[in-house]
Amino acid sequence: MTVRKINIKLVMKLLLSAVLLIGIGWFALVAVGLWGKPADVAVVAGNPFEMKGTVPYKAGLPVEANFEQIAESDQLKLLVDKASAHFQVIDKATGKIWRSYPEPKYWEEETVPNTWKNNLTSPVIIEYVNAKNYKSSSVTAGLIENQGYLENFQAAENGFTVTFALPKVQLKIPIEVRLHKDYVETRILDEGIVEGALSLLNIKLYPLFGAQPSAGQEGYLLLPDGSGSLIHFEADRLMQQLTYNESVYGQDLSYYNENTGRQGITMPVFGLKSGDQAFVAIISEGEAFANVYAAPSGAVGRSNWVTTEWQYRKKFFQSVSKSTGEGFYTYSGDKFITNARATRYYPLLPNKSDYAGMAEVYRNYLIQEQGVKPLETNKKDIPLFVDIVGADIEKGLFADSYLKATTTEEATELVRSIYDSGIQHLQIQFSGWQQDGYSTHGGYFPVDKRLGGNKGMKSFISFAHTLDIPVYLTANYTLNTNGDDRFWWRRDGLRNLAGTVLEERGNEDQDAAKFVSPRFYEKVVSADLNSYKSLGADGIYFEDGIGKQVNTDFNSRYSASRAEVVDVQRSILNKSKEALGSLAANNVNFYALAQIDHVHRLTADYSYDVFISEAIPFAQIVLHGLRTYSLEWSNLRDEFDDELLRSIEYGAYPAYVLSGDKAADLKNSYSYWYYSLNYKDWIDHLRAEYAKTNEALAAVQEQFITGHRTLAPNVKETEYGSDYRIIVNYNQTDYSKDGIIVPAKDFVVIKGGTKP
Repeated sequence: MTVRKINIKLVMKLLLSAVLLIGIGWFALVAVGLWGKPADVAVVAGNPFEMKGTVPYKAGLPVEANFEQIAESDQLKLLVDKASAHFQVIDKATGKIWRSYPEPKYWEEETVPNTWKNNLTSPVIIEYVNAKNYKSSSVTAGLIENQGYLENFQAAENGFTVTFALPKVQLKIPIEVRLHKDYVETRILDEGIVEGALSLLNIKLYPLFGAQPSAGQEGYLLLPDGSGSLIHFEADRLMQQLTYNESVYGQDLSYYNENTGRQGITMPVFGLKSGDQAFVAIISEGEAFANVYAAPSGAVGRSNWVTTEWQYRKKFFQSVSKSTGEGFYTYSGDKFITNARATRYYPLLPNKSDYAGMAEVYRNYLIQEQGVKPLETNKKDIPLFVDIVGADIEKGLFADSYLKATTTEEATELVRSIYDSGIQHLQIQFSGWQQDGYSTHGGYFPVDKRLGGNKGMKSFISFAHTLDIPVYLTANYTLNTNGDDRFWWRRDGLRNLAGTVLEERGNEDQDAAKFVSPRFYEKVVSADLNSYKSLGADGIYFEDGIGKQVNTDFNSRYSASRAEVVDVQRSILNKSKEALGSLAANNVNFYALAQIDHVHRLTADYSYDVFISEAIPFAQIVLHGLRTYSLEWSNLRDEFDDELLRSIEYGAYPAYVLSGDKAADLKNSYSYWYYSLNYKDWIDHLRAEYAKTNEALAAVQEQFITGHRTLAPNVKETEYGSDYRIIVNYNQTDYSKDGIIVPAKDFVVIKGGTKP
């Protein structure tokens, strides 16, 4: 055997090469873990984020001397700083300035940590996550923290376009800012977004627009929370780390939602007032994928600010075992797709710089751009809205028991009694008329024979028409409990992102109702329209469903994004109104207002967040003169006197839920568990409330609410036009000022004269 001498140097070189190859391979694996599949890394090799002569975005506020005018309208000027892409809007009549960045004169006093200080001066704040790792946490940052820069800044018609490049997270966001007659609009151009392996969750574009600290001036943030609420400026706020962040048009049940217990957002609008300077913002496009985000002073910096948070992905629960409920939370894969994402900011004149002025802008937007026509009535008295309960069911020993409340014959007697009492302007919503009563959904026709069947309902409606009383039939097509309408939940149910058919359990004793795919219930409603017409119904009262529920559908047969569900519902409402002539719905999202004639049981409440200062009738100010509306049923009030006064203050018409006098005991029913619905027990209350409300509101049925304010603790004034005011006194003692006396727990109407 020949023994060769080992070349130590050669061995060491080979070992070193192997170590290097292993290290390169390990680094490649790490890179793939961070940035995605090898194809993503190949894109990086081309380096679309190379600086190309640009400079990194600078920390701090823009230099005010560097702003130059780029657009002008009859009312406003738009100035921009090309180095930062921040802008100013100047009112030409008053010289007041609205900035897209924090107020400079207070900035030196900002005490928020530097990271967030950089975020607050950034024109864009993003949240992102590594969605490939379900254990990873999301990160929030702006341009500076992401080594960002501006790309392709260009003047455009009435404004500018620019792309925000964030190389650290491989993201590019093109946007545009344009000036119009009386507003400036910010827009994200989704088709131009460049995204690497990290997943974009949301974007706040110019989040500090109009922001102001609580530095002595009076002011507030306006939130579309419930009927509307205010967060007043406070210098030393308790519970400072709390923010408001809710989805426009309510939560999407196909994703994870925190159980905040908050009221849903029905209006894509928010605002800010500081002294006599204010703005109102309307999310005019893409609102189905928007949240309203508000940070009172002390929550995220010293400023009070409110903005649109544009959603691109949401968290959902991925179940791995239906029997045990085990699973994990992760994020949706593909970005939400929408045609446009735009927010309009309307600067307000000093004499309109309150929430009534904000409501006026939104009302004009609905009239001029959303096709909501002002109300017209030929009735001298206000309407009374009556819900008649046909039947419901309760849990039985072996099967559910049918609880008959009001037959069509009894409904005739009920309506005649109210009419003969002197109330002759009524509208009827007849609920629980379908097979097996109110809690049963699916296969609404024919009318249940135990109530009188189709013949009885047709006879009742004909009788109501002899008294010029319209009748609407109540329905909720978004749920199915019985499999009728050829509905099979495995095939036709609305599915969440995990593929689970969504359910709703209104009562713990009742079997869960299945949510129906929107494209399926669109076909069902269309098929039912002739049946409504054959009965002579004046319209459908869509309750708790169409116009209110907006859930993404991941059923592969009927898949629909959140925005597409809104379009499906609008299509249903258009077809239904065209076929029947009129529609009603309860507490609807405002995208339905062009088709809905009456908003029933509109909320007058708010979410009771600790930072909320005051509930206001913002929705009612917007609606009065556009649509009739009622609040909660009068005979279910907790505090009858105060809530009657609130209804008058809010310009709402009375509503009652009633049954015949021989109704079964409904207190154990699945849905109508109220103890006293017998109309004979309520006639006197009803007549007294109607007379009181009619005294206040009959003369202003078609009028817009032009003002609303607090005159003293628990004393509110609502103004219609320029010469009609209603002052409501909730106190136990009389209110007296400037010759005006309002008795305790009462109201007065003042026509003409000067304001107190």
